[in-house]
Amino acid sequence: MKIKKILVVLLVCVMVFSIVACEKASEPTDNQPVQEESVVLNEADKIPALEMWITSQTYDPVRYEAGIMIADSWKELGFDVNITTMEWATMSAEGMAGHKHDAFMIQWGGKSERIDPFHWLYTMHYSGEGEEGGYNVAGYNNPKYDALAEEFATNMDTSVRIEKSAEMQKILASDVPQPPIAHRILTQVYNKDKYDNVTPAMGEGLYSFWNWINVTPKTDDKIIKFGSVLDIKLLNPLTTKTGQDIYMLNLIYDPLVRVDIKGQVVPWLAESYDVIDDTTIDVTLRDNVKFHDGKPLTVEDVKFTFDFAKEVSSPYYLSKIKALDSVEIIAENELRFKLSEPFAPFISNGLALVGILPKHIWEKEYEERGMEGILSWENLPTIGSGPFMFDYWRPNEEFMLTSNKEHFSAPKTDGILRIPFTQSFGVVQSLKSGEIDITGNNMLPLELEEIANAEHLQTVEIADQGSYFLHYNMRKAPFNDVHARRALTMAIPKQAIVDVVFGGRALKAYSVVAEINETWHNSDIEKIDYNMNNAKKELEDAGFRWDENGKLYFPENYVPQEYLD
Repeated sequence: MKIKKILVVLLVCVMVFSIVACEKASEPTDNQPVQEESVVLNEADKIPALEMWITSQTYDPVRYEAGIMIADSWKELGFDVNITTMEWATMSAEGMAGHKHDAFMIQWGGKSERIDPFHWLYTMHYSGEGEEGGYNVAGYNNPKYDALAEEFATNMDTSVRIEKSAEMQKILASDVPQPPIAHRILTQVYNKDKYDNVTPAMGEGLYSFWNWINVTPKTDDKIIKFGSVLDIKLLNPLTTKTGQDIYMLNLIYDPLVRVDIKGQVVPWLAESYDVIDDTTIDVTLRDNVKFHDGKPLTVEDVKFTFDFAKEVSSPYYLSKIKALDSVEIIAENELRFKLSEPFAPFISNGLALVGILPKHIWEKEYEERGMEGILSWENLPTIGSGPFMFDYWRPNEEFMLTSNKEHFSAPKTDGILRIPFTQSFGVVQSLKSGEIDITGNNMLPLELEEIANAEHLQTVEIADQGSYFLHYNMRKAPFNDVHARRALTMAIPKQAIVDVVFGGRALKAYSVVAEINETWHNSDIEKIDYNMNNAKKELEDAGFRWDENGKLYFPENYVPQEYLD
């Protein structure tokens, strides 16, 4: 009997222990999303597989490797992800222009014309730019943001534009329609034994206009030998859109204003300019400026340049001056620019990028060649009024500019001898041997190792104001939901991409306006970084659900929230 009682007691203890153990086992862990046992997940609510487009490894190893890393991280979060390797031409047509993508990555270059962040904030994110072919690739449509963007685009007061820019960056950082991932660190090289006062600028590094007029010789050799992998192609400023051509044309031609290394607009050919109202800008021209052939540069040349660019539909200039209605000469050295509608970037992207042409040359050539002929004209010899003058060009061998000592901002050197190479190996070896003095090429880690022991060489590092962006497509689910986008962005391993893919030669990006652009960058924004726990919580709080295999489902009675407020 005693034994029976003992057995009964033991049995009761075992049952109690088992019940407690079961209850404990059913409690969720910190990293496990809570699911109610009564919820039956409908297969129709399962989030469809995401398509991640990447380039081939040979075309762009950054986009290839980073794309795979991001896709793997998204899978860990519970998304199904299909990776598709695609030729850039197809990706550009289907994604950039056609907007048929789910997600893909692109490197947006940090051109000097993008220092004014109109491209980053308006062109890439205003809802009106979201039609097929528009650069609002994500299809972002937020009425509050649009209202700010419209004022940013039309208010001629720079202080107001900076204020609106800061608000816009804050909204984009939280809504993440197309998050920036990283800014490259550009690394370029020059001969420190021969040159001083090297002045790199954001977006261009040592290619910068300000570098060429400031760099100072330390020896009697005052001709800079500049090495580049690419040769120039065409010196017609109306037509060419090639970066290498434009870098050289910026030295030969003078615009009315320039954007300095801090992103500020400064008078150049213009002695001053005055914003009369939202559609009227008066410009006073410098006195005693001459073209390289000795002829004076007058208000007639300025008016001709802008009128002519519109008349022949200049492929390069026209995009900068599309808001221009007319140019009127109002005094011997004064002009009035009238806009058809308010367009704030007209000064920084129009007056600053249109080099003034000599009317006496281009008018005559136009009469002989006609519209088609003038746009394909080689424009040799190239006559401008800038701080450097065209000397000669032997394609694929040498291109020579001599300094214009009569210029109001004359260079400290005697000229630039540009030497093209077929590959970067030639540039590196010529730097080591002293055959060239400066390169604008972005040096890769292996190339930097090659020149590490060359004591006469100095590296210059500057962060790119361009970024690698990940373009979501808000026209499709789940990218039309801000919480899904935020979670996907929290699952981007930015630091790992910087360390592994870029070899540490990049900076994590949070704002669409880079930190190096001090005038316009807003650092007071939400900085969404890699955190898988936060990503899961973002989804869980929004009602997203997981099945027993960890796959994601939409919330019940799902209505996507496109933006935070």
